[in-house]
Amino acid sequence: MALACSLKRRKNARTALSLLFANTLLAGGVGMMFSSVTYAEAAASETHYYNIPAGPLSKAINAFAAVSGMYLGGNSELLKSKNTQGFVGEYSAGQALDLLLIGTGLSYEAAEGRSIVLIDTESVSEGENGITMSPLLVREDKVVTTLGASTLNASEIESMAGETGNLTDLLRGNGAVRYSRSSSTSASSASMRPDEVSIHGQSHYQNSFVIDGMSANNDLNPGNSEDTYSNPINPSNLSMLSGSSSQSYYIDPDAVESVTVYDSNIPVEFGGFLGGVISAKLKRYDGEDYLSVKYGISKDEWDEMHADESLAGDMADGDSLEGEYTPEYLKQRYTLTGAQGITDKLGMTFTASRANSNFDQSYVKNIGNTVYGKQGISYDDTIDNLMARFDYKANQNLDIGVSILYANRYHDGVTNASYDSAFIKSHKASGISSEVIYNADSGILKTTFSYDEARDTLSSDDSEYIYHYADYYNGRWPYTGGYGNINQQQNTTTLKFDWLHKAFDVGSFKHTFRVGAELNRKKQFYQVEDKIVSENYQCVISRCGDTNSDGVIDYNDEYLRILNIIDANKLEKSSHSEGVYLSDTIENGDWTYYLGLRADYESTLGNLNFSPRFNVQWDVFSDNETRLITGANRYYGRDFFQYEVNSQLRSWRTTYRYNTNGTLNRFTSYSDNSFYDYDLDTPYSDELVFGVIQQVGNVDVTVKYVNRETRDMVTRSKTASGLNYYSNFGRSSTDTISLKIETRKPFEFGGTKTDGKFSISYQESKTNTLSDVSYEDEINSKQIYYKGNVIYNSQLPKSDFNIPFSIEFSTSTAIPDWNLVWANRINVESGGKIAQDTGDNYTDLSGNYDIYDDLEFNSLITLDTSFEWKPVVFKEVEGYFKLSINNVFDDYIDKSTNSGSYSYTLGRSTSVEVGMRF
Repeated sequence: MALACSLKRRKNARTALSLLFANTLLAGGVGMMFSSVTYAEAAASETHYYNIPAGPLSKAINAFAAVSGMYLGGNSELLKSKNTQGFVGEYSAGQALDLLLIGTGLSYEAAEGRSIVLIDTESVSEGENGITMSPLLVREDKVVTTLGASTLNASEIESMAGETGNLTDLLRGNGAVRYSRSSSTSASSASMRPDEVSIHGQSHYQNSFVIDGMSANNDLNPGNSEDTYSNPINPSNLSMLSGSSSQSYYIDPDAVESVTVYDSNIPVEFGGFLGGVISAKLKRYDGEDYLSVKYGISKDEWDEMHADESLAGDMADGDSLEGEYTPEYLKQRYTLTGAQGITDKLGMTFTASRANSNFDQSYVKNIGNTVYGKQGISYDDTIDNLMARFDYKANQNLDIGVSILYANRYHDGVTNASYDSAFIKSHKASGISSEVIYNADSGILKTTFSYDEARDTLSSDDSEYIYHYADYYNGRWPYTGGYGNINQQQNTTTLKFDWLHKAFDVGSFKHTFRVGAELNRKKQFYQVEDKIVSENYQCVISRCGDTNSDGVIDYNDEYLRILNIIDANKLEKSSHSEGVYLSDTIENGDWTYYLGLRADYESTLGNLNFSPRFNVQWDVFSDNETRLITGANRYYGRDFFQYEVNSQLRSWRTTYRYNTNGTLNRFTSYSDNSFYDYDLDTPYSDELVFGVIQQVGNVDVTVKYVNRETRDMVTRSKTASGLNYYSNFGRSSTDTISLKIETRKPFEFGGTKTDGKFSISYQESKTNTLSDVSYEDEINSKQIYYKGNVIYNSQLPKSDFNIPFSIEFSTSTAIPDWNLVWANRINVESGGKIAQDTGDNYTDLSGNYDIYDDLEFNSLITLDTSFEWKPVVFKEVEGYFKLSINNVFDDYIDKSTNSGSYSYTLGRSTSVEVGMRF
């Protein structure tokens, strides 16, 4: 429930707010605040974890202010002889105040800066100078830092520098997060697909995405997530569609109220991940009706793209099918957001957006050294989003929220450089989630029910692909056709109960219990809509001859040599999982202990898994300024529909081989049920955490070490008969050391307010699965020669998401009098290395080995800057202008891994966004 939903409005509200701005005091001094009620309401929507016991309201108000960072004003007499029931949990400031003030007869109103005023209309006196109020003395400092969780709110997201087009863009600067080497390259400039992220060295598809309590993961085939503009499937053995994402929803950040990343010491209410949890909340109605329209644009003329000189010609012509060369593109974003009160108790927010990229490419049609011409392609890559949120406050004890989500990414493609049939690939997701929060005398019950569908489709112009040797003989292009239509989908239904019990004392120990249960039902399918047919024709006479003596060599002089048929079919699977969890937060003086246990059963692998979670915090000097934290936790990962699909699709394929006279030579059918021939364990990761959080004046300093040991990762290999065989041979080890410094409240200088954050992290990750799609790739036992030793190639450095050093320094400076925010971000990434086959051999008495050596990448330092201006255009109409310049100094490095690839980072890029808010 957002701040303004439970306000009692007054006629003289403006006078009250002006007076509050003048006389709101802080214990320790008076601070200059933003002259913007909108800022206060945005601040009130930030979520924090509260643990406020029952007791005097005056004491509870100070505890609330310390955590939320909100400044409170009002008549201090209002607090006398009033008590609160207390509460525990993660809430926005508005929700926390609703709980805090239950039964007190008080309400509140948004004010200037991060301020709110407590109201009792019977106790407020009004004279000719307006409403008279006494200041409430509250603690100045707020707890903004917790170990293992970090939150961005809507105002921070809107004004931050750098790319902010999707959810994973917002995670840059988090020391636990690493991006693929393929991200931020000139090659991907035109793509609309969100980047994948690895948290603490884990596979990028083993994160958990949550939106308003609803799981937002795509578990079809999230490992193969690179863009697919050609070869969308492998028709020889058939395969699942790639080029999707581990996210079901490509959510628009304009729809987001907050994003919280849990990377370590993750609570028991979260399961189904090896990396971390990325939890987003849609914007809530806060009592203000508005409509906002935005338009953003970027294009190749505003960007600097770089390539090796040997590739300059290909880049200029756009000679690529795989999105490698995008010399001409136009990216646009249209966004409509708004909020509307429907009744006194019901309000809604909504976001509708379209992000579109148009870019041109071409490819050369050649066989060997013979060129058959060049074909141009105009690609259209689009993401549509529709998000809506309804919040209903039934009474002081009952809140109901409903979230509706829809997202669809679709783009063109060409089957490949040979078979030139066009296709459209789409990733679509839609879902609904409801939250019912009941505030009982003894605790809070939250019930979440959700249903969503995630679907990938391939729609091709043709479902036959044909090769005619007679065309090749006559100098014509011999290939035609495409790979047909494929559908794959998952439908997920989830019911979750979460009970947070009111804190109670047992001797000198205070206990806060949380208990919950989660039920999931999932239905998935893979479908070939119509037969996929491959025909290979050869001449009856070797090198072709006029066999029917009609004077020409044409199709009548051919015979059908090989016919492959993949039957129209549908593989369906239903599965279920159940989870229960229990935790106890125990406080005893300066010590806080967290004890949790989660148990999960999932039917696909048939495993019952137990995840213990434990951490302890010591307030060293009893002033909350120096905190030591340590923890030991276990997390279990996810399973994927790909396992079963790979074990079934071969059985849909039949091959016919014919003689030159048309008679059948050989018939081959295939079978594959290897998925049922083995027993897989669920991958898990054990975590150790050590950290210290130190308050130094107006900043928090956090030092953290995290070790992750991951075991039983699923890998695939082939049996002697060619069947898929899965095993639990994969393992990895990751160490992350990080330092983070962030402001607790803005620094004030000359009418400006500046927030800042600095982070530096070092990560070392080792794995025996070189690919980042381990469930699709065999652990190779081949021996090689590397750095003076014969080793297995699975002992080589990790090939991707393996960036050792990452540094970020970001600032955001607000100039309230000008309605201007200037944001900057400096990024430093060490290059790291991968191992490559040099092409040379090493021979000793034990054998002959390929020699591998390190390919070192250079470090990259970039500066991103943005200017956000919100001028008052007309009465009650606010303008919006944002200029973003990324990589201001046009620095770039070569990320290419071989001489034939093009992978330079993008140079300077510019985007402009304009809009109006009514």
